[in-house]
Amino acid sequence: MRAVVPSVATAGILAATTTIGVAACFALTLAMRTGEVSAVTPFRYTRLVFALILATVFLGERPAGWTLIGAALIVASGLYTLARTNRSRG
Repeated sequence: MRAVVPSVATAGILAATTTIGVAACFALTLAMRTGEVSAVTPFRYTRLVFALILATVFLGERPAGWTLIGAALIVASGLYTLARTNRSRG
């Protein structure tokens, strides 16, 4: 394969996605520093769900069964932690 110089439109999209990604990472880091960890941590796992959806829709990837099982386990543990924290406060 040969290296290709991106068009102006493609370079703009790359710049925009990079900027949004850096801002999201900064916001997540700020939330972890200032917020209650048990309340913020479950939302970190939403990245996994969105990554799976985006990879399927835009890249045509089909995650393996073990990947889906692992992702479901991680998301379920985050939801359990959130529910348990809310129950102990109430």
